[in-house]
Amino acid sequence: FAGIAGILKATVGAHEVITTIMLNFVALYAGLYLFGQGGPLQNKLQEFSPTSNEVVESARLPVFWGDPFLQGLHVGLFLSLAALVAFWVIINRTTLGYEVRAVGFNPEAARYGGISVARNYFLAMAIAGLFAGLAGAIDMLGWRFSIGFSDIQSSTIGFVGIAVALLGRNTAIGVGLSALVFGALVNGTATRNIPPEAFDIPEQAGNLSLTIQALVLLFIGADILILYLWAKTGQRIGVGRRSSA
Repeated sequence: FAGIAGILKATVGAHEVITTIMLNFVALYAGLYLFGQGGPLQNKLQEFSPTSNEVVESARLPVFWGDPFLQGLHVGLFLSLAALVAFWVIINRTTLGYEVRAVGFNPEAARYGGISVARNYFLAMAIAGLFAGLAGAIDMLGWRFSIGFSDIQSSTIGFVGIAVALLGRNTAIGVGLSALVFGALVNGTATRNIPPEAFDIPEQAGNLSLTIQALVLLFIGADILILYLWAKTGQRIGVGRRSSA
């Protein structure tokens, strides 16, 4: 599915963030058709609620630590780690990874060096879609077991994924660590039920996780801004010295 965004990027230069956001609506209404009222995958026990059938017990990911009824750790953890290793191998130990990194750093220089920019745009997005699909499968088979139309509407996991990649600097180890951080922020603060009385403004209690995430992203982008201002300041100093000379 992400390959469609890659094709649009390769052919007409459409920005991948914009096209994937637009494709979200395609997925949204496809889901509404599949498990909406009268849909082929709708849960017949919830006739007036657009919800899919539950995953059968034999297809669920087995729990290896903790109580299965209280959401213990399941084998999806090892699948996630294997995906990180696969990502590292692709990016750092294959010709495809070298070409993708070259196109990402400077597409014009990569094109001059004989690398197909359009091909790598498509492959990068398609492979990213495979990883996203694996994450969705782990989520469904290991925790949710069913999905409803409202779940698709309210899901922000794609945007959290962008933040995770930024914090992890697009490296395998960095992404793994940042995923743990954001996982703790998203789920830890939600389950601890911090009382509103702990805040000067009670309404802030429900926004604690979002506030921390926003601060993390601001600090991530700070170094880029500092380096940009530093370069601009250096250019002005250099021009001033040449003028005085």
